[in-house]
Amino acid sequence: MSQELQDLKVAVIADGTVDAAEAAQIRALIFADDVIDTEEAEFLFEVNDAVSGNDNCPEWTALFVEALTAYVLADDTTPGVVDADETTFLINAIKGDDVVDATELALLVNLMVEAESCSDELIAFTLEAVKAAVIADGVVDAEEVAMLRAVLFGSGGAAGAEIDRSEADMLFDINDATTDNEGHDAGWIELFVEAISSHVLDDAESPNEIDEAEGDWLTGRIEGDDTYDAQEKALLANIKAKATKINGKLAFKMDMFA
Repeated sequence: MSQELQDLKVAVIADGTVDAAEAAQIRALIFADDVIDTEEAEFLFEVNDAVSGNDNCPEWTALFVEALTAYVLADDTTPGVVDADETTFLINAIKGDDVVDATELALLVNLMVEAESCSDELIAFTLEAVKAAVIADGVVDAEEVAMLRAVLFGSGGAAGAEIDRSEADMLFDINDATTDNEGHDAGWIELFVEAISSHVLDDAESPNEIDEAEGDWLTGRIEGDDTYDAQEKALLANIKAKATKINGKLAFKMDMFA
């Protein structure tokens, strides 16, 4: 790492925030050779940990996300892919201060969108981080809906553009944790219904049908908090309208709630 970059890190950490001028200086230095190396990646995490939660400029988040995305996706070994070693680096760096802050979360989401594929470990880590962030304030707002949609349908996610069980479970976990709250963005119910319906109706094993295993899973998830809320009722209504066949005990539940 250049002495100039070292000096800049000291200055930024000393005042506790990254302003637009400092972000521009950092950008010029680390992109001078068009390659982000490991020292520069570590530098970005060190600075972010030092200023996390403070009034940093938006240019800092943009730089952090762009540079670290390039670090893991533009390498010669596994271009476009977040491999096991890169996953270990990212998770260790993010967990370094025991907080997944908004800037680091933005990086994780961007990787789910931009990567051709990500390791299972990074996907699981991202889903947990996203879930915790959304649940934290008890309301699913428009920005969080957009973030969830990016993670769920990005090419680097668990099943690419498809919705797998881990992603579907995340949505139910969020819904159960926020079901008693008001003020959700209208896009939340739309996303919930769309994604869960896709998970059970667009699968290769029983396309356009709800087989017994899917029905049991849906019933267990919906009744897990002893409440059929608006999102879950809308989900059942959508499945009832679109499924060519519904097997098992879910068919009985449909007549009651959909």
